[in-house]
Amino acid sequence: MSHTATDHDSEAAGHPARSALRWRGVVRGLLAVLVVVVIAIAAAAVAASRVPDFYRQRIAAEGPDTPVVEQASRRLVSDISALHASFIREGSWEASFTEGDVNAWLASDLPRNHRGMLPDVVSAPRLRFSPRRVRAGVRIGTGVVSAVATLEVLIQLREPNQLGIVVEEAGLGSLPLPKSLVLGEIRRRFDRLGMVTAVRRLDDRSVLVVYIPSTHESGGTSHWLERLAIGEGTIAFAGRTLAGRATLPTPRPADAEPVAAGP
Repeated sequence: MSHTATDHDSEAAGHPARSALRWRGVVRGLLAVLVVVVIAIAAAAVAASRVPDFYRQRIAAEGPDTPVVEQASRRLVSDISALHASFIREGSWEASFTEGDVNAWLASDLPRNHRGMLPDVVSAPRLRFSPRRVRAGVRIGTGVVSAVATLEVLIQLREPNQLGIVVEEAGLGSLPLPKSLVLGEIRRRFDRLGMVTAVRRLDDRSVLVVYIPSTHESGGTSHWLERLAIGEGTIAFAGRTLAGRATLPTPRPADAEPVAAGP
């Protein structure tokens, strides 16, 4: 059956119409994808901008220019100086620091006298001590283009001079960060300090084991960390400094626990 001229004209007119419909469908699909992407970016930005309560509270409590904060900061410096004097002599040493004193030093003395200790994009570090745990927060960036990164680690003394560290939480605002990557970065930091490290799998958790050298290259004395206690708002530790390369008679502190043995 032959087509008439009218049929050909109808088909020719229909092709642009169908093409236009297809393009409208493509454009609508792309717009829908764009909307989803924009919403996802906006949600991520809002989540990243969230400031954890513990960090907000400590920023408010430890302002940099108050007499109370200055006094607490000086107290921490004095306590550390006393610890160092005991640490370099033979015999026992111990120290205990409060969360308030540490955060006061971070708020006042660190930015004023030791700014080079932090990368340029990092500011306002704060800590929280709770049983066996340390939670840290820092602001990354400046102004509206900034977010608070947080990290919570479980720390225990497995044996003298041997720490076990588990990353329990890591995030940027309320966005979680991969714990394995964070643990790897912590390990690299300890490696740069000359410490021996290893990652072990215990109770389905990755544990970073850090071996603290007992002696320096001079070999004049050996230093042993024998006790570490992190409580609510406090951190305390004790140990001994021995002559030469002497070793401790006891291989493990009596109150030590496996780092992966429960919360």
